[in-house]
Amino acid sequence: MMTTESFIERAQEIIESAYEYETSHQDAGDNYSHLASEGDFDYHSGENRLQEYCTEIGIDLTGVDLDRLAEDVIFWGYMTQGQAYDAKKRFLISAYNVGEIESQVDASDIGARFTPYLIDQLNKRTEAFWRYDTSETAYFYINASDSFWEHVCDPDTIRDIVKDLMERA
Repeated sequence: MMTTESFIERAQEIIESAYEYETSHQDAGDNYSHLASEGDFDYHSGENRLQEYCTEIGIDLTGVDLDRLAEDVIFWGYMTQGQAYDAKKRFLISAYNVGEIESQVDASDIGARFTPYLIDQLNKRTEAFWRYDTSETAYFYINASDSFWEHVCDPDTIRDIVKDLMERA
């Protein structure tokens, strides 16, 4: 028979798993990758930053269509966990804060029906805020505001894109 302590331990495991997934699994980061092409890059002066970056690392953009270069850099860029930024290693296309993580938990996931008492215990004894929905479902929320994903592109990739664009011009 499971005890309240067992339910709490199982709930904490679920919380830790959700945090680890949202902050370090590549497919979670890839969920942000479309945002740059949907306006985030333009909103944060992406073309100007890209042009300055290329100048800083010695890439000549004479005759290059900057709109096309930006599209290709976004396309060939990749998502990585946020880390100390080094311009020589990569161009920062965009960065996204993970922020608050919300997850629905079914009663069967922890082996107990949700009650106001259990929700109170979960709120006191786990690393998340829990909200009662029904006896079969509850939600928890955790703060991951110190974690972020970066959409980046390596300098060698940018050089290859520029070379390709120049050859096609």
